[in-house]
Amino acid sequence: MKYHILWLLSLLFITACNGKDSFTISGTIDQANGDMLYLYRMDLSGDVVLDSTQLKGKGNFRFKQAPLTEPTFLKLALSPRRFITLLGDSTEHIKVESQADRFASNYSVRNSIGSQHVQLLQKSAAQLRQHTDSLIAYYQNLPTEEQEKELERISNELRELIADYKARTGKFIMDNHLSFASYYALFLTLSDDNQILNVMDRDDQLYFATLATSLNQRYPESARVRQLYDMVLAVKQDERRAQLLEFINQSEGSGAPELSVPNLQGQEISLASLKGKVVLLSFSASWDQASVRENRALKGIYQRHQNRGFEVYQVGLERSRVLWEAYLAQEELPWINVSELTHTSSFAARTYNVQRIPANYLLDREGNIIGKDLFGSRLEEKLREVL
Repeated sequence: MKYHILWLLSLLFITACNGKDSFTISGTIDQANGDMLYLYRMDLSGDVVLDSTQLKGKGNFRFKQAPLTEPTFLKLALSPRRFITLLGDSTEHIKVESQADRFASNYSVRNSIGSQHVQLLQKSAAQLRQHTDSLIAYYQNLPTEEQEKELERISNELRELIADYKARTGKFIMDNHLSFASYYALFLTLSDDNQILNVMDRDDQLYFATLATSLNQRYPESARVRQLYDMVLAVKQDERRAQLLEFINQSEGSGAPELSVPNLQGQEISLASLKGKVVLLSFSASWDQASVRENRALKGIYQRHQNRGFEVYQVGLERSRVLWEAYLAQEELPWINVSELTHTSSFAARTYNVQRIPANYLLDREGNIIGKDLFGSRLEEKLREVL
């Protein structure tokens, strides 16, 4: 009897240890009889297959792995386009329920707070994409005469949608600064694959920096955390940019930093290619009314001095190619128009330390800065002096 009790206790101990010493994902995928289900680990260098199984009958499955040494992004996939992103940790036993025909869009996940957070973040970003795509599609389908009336309203609505999303997501990140789900939030994108949060955006940098610092303290050996930390460090400690900003803020007469930015057709146009002309390097945006007003005034100045060797190289702080193209056509801006389509995260704007728009720099024929933020009569007076 004594030995029998000891044997039972030993069995219970082994069973308990086996449960604690593994990480599992199990559940049911309805209407997936015969389909292959794959489990991937999402590494920085690409996805790594961990396991696979053929779903049969009711679609039950179970994957068992060694305990995770750090929070890990995983992908449960029926096909390259149909997958669920999970955030596993340690010895979690994650439960997933879904259906084959709506596998990625409508699923339930239990026993994993990280995976639940990822799902909520995905839904929030998907709603933003749906709203922005709908607004742009609405604009594209308007008659030409109606587009002009609606451009400002739609631009403002897009800006408000993105600002609201950033505020909500930023709060989540600050409230969950030790979670890899917040890392996931940093890199969600719009339909055009542009990140919604951008490490180059001064406002967004707070979220990147806070998360990089917090996660680096808790997971100093994590490759993903090191990548984030190095990214933030590179932005903060970019000596080249610091030097550029320093001399941009110095007195006039310094050579202007080189830029090469694509136009509407995707052709890169360099600032250096305009050497020999007096160039107004302008920073503007279709969604900013002060910029719109200034551009309308600038058209007259441009027409009066263009034939004397004056050119405008205007960098648009735009996000939507469709709305930017419509604005250029509507306003009939005759000069060189370029944009990185990265909104306020524009590298060109950061290089020239642009803090607000409209902003400009006047360059002489040798490419030296001879004026800053010259508008209206002040610009025209300076042009008469140098042309």
